[in-house]
Amino acid sequence: MTSTPLSRRTVLTAGAAAGIALSAGCSNEGRGGIPVEFANAPVQLPEFIPYAGAEPDLPGDPETGLMDGYFSFPSAPDSAVSEPPGDGDAVTSLVRTDSPVPPSLSRNAFWQELNHRLGSDIRLNIVPAPDWEQKFATTVAGDVLPELFLIAGNTPLLPQFLDSAAADLTPHLSGSAARDYPFLANIPTDTWRETAYNGKIMGIPIPRGVMSSQILYKRTDLLEQLGITEDPQSFEEFLELCTELTRPQENIWALGAVPLDLIRQMLGISNAWREKDGELLRNFEEPEQEEALAAARRMVEAGVLSPDAFSSQANDRKNWFVSGRNYLMMDTFSAWPNFEQMHSMGEEFVMEAMRTPGFDGDAGQACAWLGNPTYGVSAIRKDAEDRIPALLRMLNYLAAPFGTEEYLFRVYGQEGVHYELAGSDPVLNDRGRSETPLGFRYLTDAPWPIYVPGNTGSTQRWYDGQKMVVDYGVSNPVLGLYSETDTREGATIEGRVNDLTNDILQGRKPLSAWADGITAWRNAGGDQIRAELEQARADRADA
Repeated sequence: MTSTPLSRRTVLTAGAAAGIALSAGCSNEGRGGIPVEFANAPVQLPEFIPYAGAEPDLPGDPETGLMDGYFSFPSAPDSAVSEPPGDGDAVTSLVRTDSPVPPSLSRNAFWQELNHRLGSDIRLNIVPAPDWEQKFATTVAGDVLPELFLIAGNTPLLPQFLDSAAADLTPHLSGSAARDYPFLANIPTDTWRETAYNGKIMGIPIPRGVMSSQILYKRTDLLEQLGITEDPQSFEEFLELCTELTRPQENIWALGAVPLDLIRQMLGISNAWREKDGELLRNFEEPEQEEALAAARRMVEAGVLSPDAFSSQANDRKNWFVSGRNYLMMDTFSAWPNFEQMHSMGEEFVMEAMRTPGFDGDAGQACAWLGNPTYGVSAIRKDAEDRIPALLRMLNYLAAPFGTEEYLFRVYGQEGVHYELAGSDPVLNDRGRSETPLGFRYLTDAPWPIYVPGNTGSTQRWYDGQKMVVDYGVSNPVLGLYSETDTREGATIEGRVNDLTNDILQGRKPLSAWADGITAWRNAGGDQIRAELEQARADRADA
């Protein structure tokens, strides 16, 4: 399953905002419009206890975030859970899916077997990704939250909403208490930071690690057919390569979208924010931004992008890349297995991650933006507090790591029904692809393995790409910190910056309009967001 992370700028509709405000029922005293007691208060996060399971063929590194890689699934996976974790009562849940909605319970053998193994019927309300925002809005506004629910994106008044609507999990998970749930304790500490509000652990993280980092994919097989075996070492060489690859008469272009963020990383522009002289600086404000925009505009003018570059959707670009209409594509590491599933079996298909060159040819100039290791957070409804141990046991089961019998089932289903074995590797059949994407991987998950069943070469290339990226990657320094102004105004004011960016790239406005646009961003709330994040950093540092 491919994870398509919701933007950190996703904003709920007005109905959702109103519903959250009503459910929070809190005053707005204190910094940033929220009560002081809600503002980034520290808490002891769960102890990180790596699960000693299958030995990786390609060892990861918890310090850098590099994930473990495996060439095959263990032929005799361990059963890591001795009894069904549920308490026998049904559990309601609200989740999203990026896949087609699977068959309902009565027609879904996988869902039926999952309920049997959990020891409780899990009643999943599975919402297609395009409908998620509105569905969550009406659910909150109608005060009909299920016992388990996902929170992703920017949610207004989030600390107050969680305090009023979600159960406090601190006594069950803080520090060594997490040992009672070993698969949840197997989730790295950094991933838990976005569950911490008001000095409490208010949810369970959905880990993605380095998988959420964007890279430039290249079709190595197609490039080698053209005799191209070396990567570009500067922006000028990159533009020359893209020009060489573009053949409009054959409906082939180098890229399906403007690689602006790639160019920004060529210039070493920071990952969202950075600290300068003791203050936070938004990457919009860095002087290299105008150089990046000018270079991106050159690519538009050079005609190396698909004609629908400014109107295409992510799935369009994926299809262009897999079909060979584009040689290059920006996407996250988590898209890797999806690309492998999309191409026709039997056809040659080799992709790799391209290292970002330094803009002027100096490799040390470039950086890679590491993605948020936490996709989102799932919470337990506040009035379900008496069921917390059972619900945590069920979530613990759903976080069973690679190499266990539980992981094999929850990801691939039942042998002979949903998958067949090729050696020891599970290969999903059509029924498996239809029935298994129930969306519970948006409640929690294990750290993702680097594993392409039956394809050791792709697994190695995936691992090599991650290893390369973490070597020169930079993190967003404000991840896990909360700014109320950001959740209220961030999407609006950054949306204006994005609109300005597109206007400049498409020639509707001059590059000189950028400076005024960033001044407007600061005045409309950017400076307030900065101040709140700086205070949040100080609060955490003083704890």
